[in-house]
Amino acid sequence: MTSKNYTPEMEQAITEASPLDIASAKDLAEKLGRKPRSVIAKAISMGLPYNAAKPARKDGTPIVRKAELVSAIEKSLSAGSGSLVGLEKATRSALDSLLSEIA
Repeated sequence: MTSKNYTPEMEQAITEASPLDIASAKDLAEKLGRKPRSVIAKAISMGLPYNAAKPARKDGTPIVRKAELVSAIEKSLSAGSGSLVGLEKATRSALDSLLSEIA
């Protein structure tokens, strides 16, 4: 029989810290002598909720899909849905500029 990586006391500490996010997982991992990814994996395997960090750009602005930008441009131009089909292939900065100019 293999030894368990987490004692019942460690599992109890993870349960008490629920719901976990990356910051609380790092703090808990330091206290338990484990890596944060290990604590997150254990919490998920125990069925506890984990709030994953939302992806963001380096400048901190939220990530918006090109299709959503094209849809916003269509709405501001009162164009029909799907009327600007090829516009998704434009660069994100060009779409941002276009939307800010017409909005």
